This record gives sequence, C-alpha cells and structure tokens, in this order.
Amino acid sequence: MCQKYFTNKKYGILVGIPYLVRYNTFLCNTNKIYCSPIGYLMIYLETVTSRLCKRRDMLPRRANYIWKIESGVVRSLTWTEDGQIICSGLWAEGDVIGGELSNLHPYEMECLTDVQLTEIPRSNWGDYINEIIRHNQTNEFLLKIAHCRSKDDAVRQLLAWLTNRFGEDDRNGKLIGLQLTHQEIAELIGSTRVTVTRIINDLEKIGFVSRKGRKLLFLSDLSEQWHYEI
Repeated sequence: MCQKYFTNKKYGILVGIPYLVRYNTFLCNTNKIYCSPIGYLMIYLETVTSRLCKRRDMLPRRANYIWKIESGVVRSLTWTEDGQIICSGLWAEGDVIGGELSNLHPYEMECLTDVQLTEIPRSNWGDYINEIIRHNQTNEFLLKIAHCRSKDDAVRQLLAWLTNRFGEDDRNGKLIGLQLTHQEIAELIGSTRVTVTRIINDLEKIGFVSRKGRKLLFLSDLSEQWHYEI
C-alpha cells in the first residue's frame, strides 16, 4: 500500500494512508474484484526538534511544548510593573524549561551561554516526570533564598547551591564554572548589585570565597557548612 507524506513546518509530518472502496463487476461469468483509492487517512506524527541558541538569545515560547537543555545554561525571568527584573531560576544540562511550566506573566528564557536544546511535545512529557519535579523543586529552593531576611545569608546559600550545581574541582576548593554578574546574582536573591558586591567582598575577607580570574572559588574548608542539593 502506497503512503503519502506531507511535511508541515508548524506541526511536523502528516502521513496519508489510502483507504479503498471495493466494487464488483461480472465479465464472462467471472467475478472480478476491483479496489480503488478514494482518499487518504491523515495521521499526524509529532517531530522532535533540536535548536542551537547563542548567548543572550531569548528562547521562544510554544504552546504544548517544553525545552530540554542538552548543554549550556538558561535563566528564566520576569519583571515587575516598575521594570525590576526577577530571576526565577537557573537551568542547565538535563533540566526542562518552558512557558508551559510557569504561570508567570511576563515570562522569558534567556541563554547565559551558548545552548543546545531539544523541543519536547506534550505527548512525551510523561517521559520527563523526574525532570519536571526537579524543576519545581529548584523553583521552590530559589524562592526560599530570595525571601531570606538577611541578604548575607541569601548570597552564601546561593553560592553554595551554584557550587553544587556548577562546581568544578580545584586544588583549593570548588570553582563555580558559571560566570554570573553581580547584577544577575542580585536578581536571583531580590537585592541590588551594590549590596551583592559588598557581601562578596566581605566573604573574600573572611576566606569564604576567593577569585580566580572572573570566576569565584568556593573554598573547601568551609564548603561542607553550606552544602545544598536538589
């Protein structure tokens, strides 16, 4: 049976399977059966799409789809009526993100590095239950940090979480591989850039962190006191 394929850039691939009509005719006392296609039954096959994005690109929102991050880091964010940016999460390899996982409006997803993603249709979300649960847990954890009354504690907890999530082994401790500006850290904890700069300088003075180039080094002798895992 011959099939026809129709490509649709928006929805994927439509497969046309012919359905037949049977009719009989009699010729010289011989019963012959003829079948003729009268149409095609259209079946929709969802396709999985990969995408490469550059640093500072904004990911598009699509109804009934989420993104799985294969490599790179993305932050999700919203903002208040007066324009204050609020970062609701940092997402990396293995995480899933998307407007369908949030009720925030506005809601944007910004690439902090070059990012490779796979688009997951709603029909396949059942295969990513663990990732969706982890997404919710990360949101709750970062929300808790943002509501710390002491912004000194908020910065320490966030740095510990960043070390656990993005840390690279170093002979003196853990190097936070992800480079965040003080402004981006402030947007994660609900503070200001000036406050974050002051706190990080104070943490350097007491030996909690040190600098290695443009990255922060979380010192090993204090790392166990501020270990957070999701």
